[in-house]
Amino acid sequence: MKSDRMVSLLLLLQARSPRSARELAEQLEVSMRTVYRDVDALGASGVPVYTERGSTGGIVLAEGYRQAITRFSTDELHALFLAAADPLSELGVQGHQNALQKLAGALPELQRRAAEQARQRILLDHNKWYRSEQPARLLSDLRRAVWEDRQVRIRYRDRSGVATDRVVDPFGLVSKAGIWYLIAREASGEMRSFRVERMVDAQEMPSQFSRPSDFDLEAHWRSSMEALQRTEESIAVTIFVENDWIEMVTATAYSDVEIEAEEPNGRRLRIRFPSYRTALSSAASWGARVRVLEPLELRADLVEHARAILAAYGEPAAADEPLAVSV
Repeated sequence: MKSDRMVSLLLLLQARSPRSARELAEQLEVSMRTVYRDVDALGASGVPVYTERGSTGGIVLAEGYRQAITRFSTDELHALFLAAADPLSELGVQGHQNALQKLAGALPELQRRAAEQARQRILLDHNKWYRSEQPARLLSDLRRAVWEDRQVRIRYRDRSGVATDRVVDPFGLVSKAGIWYLIAREASGEMRSFRVERMVDAQEMPSQFSRPSDFDLEAHWRSSMEALQRTEESIAVTIFVENDWIEMVTATAYSDVEIEAEEPNGRRLRIRFPSYRTALSSAASWGARVRVLEPLELRADLVEHARAILAAYGEPAAADEPLAVSV
């Protein structure tokens, strides 16, 4: 596309100027005539680019304009180029890494090395362990609807598995720990957060909606999270974890985890859960390698939970006892 080529041309000139039209044509894989046309288009759009005659001349980008990109501090470069799992790719947006590569190509050599060092030394992966694959097709369709302010008809399953059809106004998409949510307004005017994994289908509609001029996606999301935390009564649980299960527990537990003590065969951890029910189900799933120390009420409920499971399954058959098969 012409716009992509002109951005590439601008970044090449920003990295080093002047450059000959022949050199630029080779790097952009176009004719010299196309290069000159693109230079004229850049100039017409307000970019201070011009040509200089002579053996040392060529196509020049004004020095003041070139210097803007070289004013990044080391910390700013690290913030831009830290290696990270790219959640935008799940939305079907493929330009993020390409943009960083173009930006890196326009940096002076010293800053380019600093950017590469950042990518090789720190990796950010915001996805939780054992996260299921996100529905790429739905996310791509929802992104387009969000961008164009078009209504969407969704079929959505709630926590109990009941599916309903509804038409919503999609205001934005949020990725929380690798899980995508659609922030949307229902017909009643109520704002809701829909977990995209629970959507059976999503169809963009031709009708558009009016987005409030004062709507702030980040502020709305933070307010929603604070409201959710207020409605759920959190609970702090103290557990003892054997050494070979510490990674499993901390990977699947909630973020508020504190180490209270370290012992030769394990650690004493304090974990805050958003609700008592969540604490009970998590502790039960960890089995005998993790022991709940406090609160005592949770210990007692875990015992009852285990007894209920044994009662449901009955006495297990001995390993050498053949199973009775009726014919």
